[in-house]
Amino acid sequence: MTDDLWTPVEVAQMFLEIMPRFGRLIAFHMRDIGEDEMTMMQVGMLFQMGHEQLTASDLAKRRKVSLQSMSVQVQALVEKGWVLRVANPDDRRQYILQVTPEGLERMMTARTQITAVLAQVLSDLAPPELAAAQVLLPALERLLNHHMSSDCSPDK
Repeated sequence: MTDDLWTPVEVAQMFLEIMPRFGRLIAFHMRDIGEDEMTMMQVGMLFQMGHEQLTASDLAKRRKVSLQSMSVQVQALVEKGWVLRVANPDDRRQYILQVTPEGLERMMTARTQITAVLAQVLSDLAPPELAAAQVLLPALERLLNHHMSSDCSPDK
């Protein structure tokens, strides 16, 4: 990469290099504090289910995974006592996923701990770098929301 402004390809290459490292850092920290029971996928699922009523099918669509894969993830959360399946009053063939108080507590604890780890790493950024992040990250969120919305497939 050069000192000139990066192209989208160069930004993408950099993301591909650093994202796995963030994942490893978080996984290492979660194991270090004894939270190796919960994955980042599960934290994200609990967060989504805690904010609105969803079925396994809804969750699979939002997370862009197969229903079979989501069903396995949901079953793991049910077995841990972090999620309940509640009959859908509008469609008896479906179940609404409901986060239990223990699941909510585990999710909030994990998010707080992950935020603390990332904040510690990011605290080494200089003020201009933090200012750049303040511009970049909301822009990325906007792009991802657009490209991952239910009416816009990722390959468009």
